[in-house]
Amino acid sequence: MRRRPSKIAHSPRVDPTHTFVTQHDMRFDTSVNGGGHVNSATSNHSTTDDLIRRIRTIVRQKRLLPGEKVGTERALAQSLQVNRSTLRNALSRLEETHEIVRLIGRGGGIVVSDNKLVRHIDTPDSLRDMARRQGHRIESKVLSASLSAPSEADRRHLLLPDGTSIYRISRLRDMDGSPFSLEQSIVPADLFPQLLTKDVAPSLYSVLTRIYCVAIKTVQETFEVAEATFETANLLNQPEGTPLVRVLRSATDTHNRIVEHSVDLYVASKVRFTLHSNEFVRLSMLRDKPRVDSHQPASETR
Repeated sequence: MRRRPSKIAHSPRVDPTHTFVTQHDMRFDTSVNGGGHVNSATSNHSTTDDLIRRIRTIVRQKRLLPGEKVGTERALAQSLQVNRSTLRNALSRLEETHEIVRLIGRGGGIVVSDNKLVRHIDTPDSLRDMARRQGHRIESKVLSASLSAPSEADRRHLLLPDGTSIYRISRLRDMDGSPFSLEQSIVPADLFPQLLTKDVAPSLYSVLTRIYCVAIKTVQETFEVAEATFETANLLNQPEGTPLVRVLRSATDTHNRIVEHSVDLYVASKVRFTLHSNEFVRLSMLRDKPRVDSHQPASETR
């Protein structure tokens, strides 16, 4: 009996090199979709985005308000089970969008932000340095600077004798390209000859310290609520009547001379003032006692 030939399906011959390339491509495609090795740049970006979402969720669930602390970097890294290097990438992104601020030193940590500049009044850091760490850019320009005779109020603020002159300096600060504060300072002219030839726009205190070797010992500041007048509102690019924070400031050097008195006006919606102190004194303890100068280092926000 004659056998019929069996029907056997033969696979087409495949070039082994082509097979290797195809398999390699398939492995790569699979890894991108979730398995195997993932491109490091894509992985880091994905991890950062995921961390940002998780941090935002923490803020939302805890109902944290601006100025409240999310936690320290170490504690947050442990809670989210990520290394601190990866966490810092996410925190940097959140700082760029002004959602958080990272504060250093005692009492520091990751703090919820609402795009206001946090102005610390218990630190010698300059306003520009504070702004830079918080992701803001501060620029200053001198609106006017003149040598003039002091008014009665000027002599009282600077404790000047009759016949002396003062420098009157007005500066405008912008934060991120928008008017932020108006600062009007008076300085004894006899202590700082040729002061108006110096660049006082970035920092008046820096000029007094570097060029005239003045060491600021104490600073006294008084904070008040004010409304923008027509002239001030125009300079700050705000509607007339806009809420402002007015800071009256006097600085004394190591020779107990008042070297500057100023009136600073901040747009209230753009700034938050903070103070960290471990010591509290009852006002009743200060009655009928001589005033004791504070040894708190002066802030170079001038």
